[in-house]
Amino acid sequence: MKCKVESTSELLSQYRFTFEQKEVTLTPSINEEGKSIVSQIAITKRIPDSAHFKTSVTSPGPEGIAAEIRVQGAEELEEELKEDLQFLESLLSLSMVTKIEWESPERSFVPESEAEKQDLAVYSFRKWRIYPKVYMPLKTHLLNGRTGKFRELTVPLAFFREGVRSSLQSNYIVAFQDFYYVIEGFYAQGEYRDQERLFTCNDELLHYATAAFRQITRIWDKLEPFFTFYKLDKTPESFLRLAVKIRHRVHHYFHGGESGEYFGNPLRQDFYEPLALALNILCAHVLFGKIHSAAVRSGA
Repeated sequence: MKCKVESTSELLSQYRFTFEQKEVTLTPSINEEGKSIVSQIAITKRIPDSAHFKTSVTSPGPEGIAAEIRVQGAEELEEELKEDLQFLESLLSLSMVTKIEWESPERSFVPESEAEKQDLAVYSFRKWRIYPKVYMPLKTHLLNGRTGKFRELTVPLAFFREGVRSSLQSNYIVAFQDFYYVIEGFYAQGEYRDQERLFTCNDELLHYATAAFRQITRIWDKLEPFFTFYKLDKTPESFLRLAVKIRHRVHHYFHGGESGEYFGNPLRQDFYEPLALALNILCAHVLFGKIHSAAVRSGA
């Protein structure tokens, strides 16, 4: 398994080491400043002859469904190597490695017999997780003589922008936090305690949450595990309660604690994707509502 590396870790020549019966190779390249820095990592494990891997290929489908390549029987191995790369990424942060792209590695399988060659029709491939760009007409009705009337919303809109940017970079925990700041700033009354009560008793926020919830439930299959974990029903009020509970979770981390998957950590970004999307939807309703209110107050 081979990955690109983002770093400012200086390394003059290729470096190899072994751990837990795996060989790791760090490869440098020359950057734009003429420095030789780590730019690639590869981890290799020899598989016993008893392992039977077989390639399956799914052709592209309608409506933009991508082709899929899977190596049946290699799932546990791939997960093991991914966890190794995550560990090395964390360890090497002490040497200024800032990112190992373990989400999109190049996977290579080296057959050692004719039978293995026949089963492995594809020896090397790489997966990317790519989201299509979302296009939206420019809201020109916000860009005219009325524009200055929305200046009071600069900071909440900035948090919303940062949330959108973080989502596009797959930093979903940070995105969730940015979107939460929008809601907290408007409706927490300066309190960091008792926010569940403050949110669910606010008629304006409940109005926006009810309108947003119709869109949010389109991804209910991804959100339902969170509602179930916290024993919440399928209502806008419960969604606000869930947001507060998740905010508490991502602001704390107890190493080795129970239900660790519900605490935020840098290796569990995808787990929080549906929560970030749901809060994004709620924030959009709130901000458009605030813009409308600002325009009405100014008599525009």
